[in-house]
Amino acid sequence: MEQLLKVLTDPISNKILQTLRVRKKMTTAQILAENPQLSRATVYRRLEKMLEAGAIGIAESRKVRGQTEHVYEVRRMWISDPGTEEECRELVMHTLLRIMGLYEDYFAGDDVDVNRDRLFLSNYSICLTDEDFSEMLRKISAITESYQTAQGKEGAKLRNLFLLSAPKGETNEQEK
Repeated sequence: MEQLLKVLTDPISNKILQTLRVRKKMTTAQILAENPQLSRATVYRRLEKMLEAGAIGIAESRKVRGQTEHVYEVRRMWISDPGTEEECRELVMHTLLRIMGLYEDYFAGDDVDVNRDRLFLSNYSICLTDEDFSEMLRKISAITESYQTAQGKEGAKLRNLFLLSAPKGETNEQEK
């Protein structure tokens, strides 16, 4: 659980996961070609950690010039059953702290421009059945995945987009 949490909140591992999510199955060489800003050693280290955490798996292995080449695929990007209540709490708090850290780093910089960088914060309180909520999440995921293929375009900037779901608050209008 802790290993998976570290992988899912690490920006470099997340970049590799996103690349794999879009391309489905890739070798290390293909991952490096899609992410030229990452060093070979960094990619190898992250792939090893992601394998150990169960976030990715080896879809196939083949011999290439006497070396074993692995083809990787995403296995687990979401934590659907984090285990105990304490583990779930730890997951949520660690994720929120990671998000806070990203904003702290941003606002500590010398080149802060929230309009240029399109920072936003939205909160929607919606009342849906579990089935409708699952369908909404599938649609959001499909939209996000369609834009992940645009990575690498000239002028593209890396952006972190978080989608959080929180339980109802004390003043849920539906229960009044």
